[in-house]
Amino acid sequence: MIKIILSFMLILGIAYAQQNQKTNKEPIVINADKLEYNNKERLAIYSGNVDVKKGNFNLKADVIKIYLDDKGDVSKIYAIGNVYFQKENKWGKSKEGEYYKDKNLIILKGNAEVHQDDNVVEGDEIQYYLDEERAIAISKSNRVRSVIFPKEKEGK
Repeated sequence: MIKIILSFMLILGIAYAQQNQKTNKEPIVINADKLEYNNKERLAIYSGNVDVKKGNFNLKADVIKIYLDDKGDVSKIYAIGNVYFQKENKWGKSKEGEYYKDKNLIILKGNAEVHQDDNVVEGDEIQYYLDEERAIAISKSNRVRSVIFPKEKEGK
């Protein structure tokens, strides 16, 4: 159900997009009010109405930190504040989001929600392992909540 979460999610999206060679060739376009880059730390911090697009994936947040490895590739992404992503019929939101390239893992934290069509999963934290298409929803303050609508049979 949560095919991308977040191909967060960037995060979501960048992670998921890297699985697709066609999408891999598409540029990442980032708009923000401010960019701070520290080459020594290999860290780019975008702040103020950050809007990231790659193909049909869109990620928005107040602040997005992109950590680069020695080759200049994305190794980790951290989104803070009003995190929202959308890809096709999937969208989600949370207070924070993280993406770890080495684990191909997306984590949404703080009032996390992931929607696909009319279906929804909610929790304090949602972890999505992209390679395994496996999700874990955790909630400490409330219970995990899912709303799943049955698919209509063809021919009716």
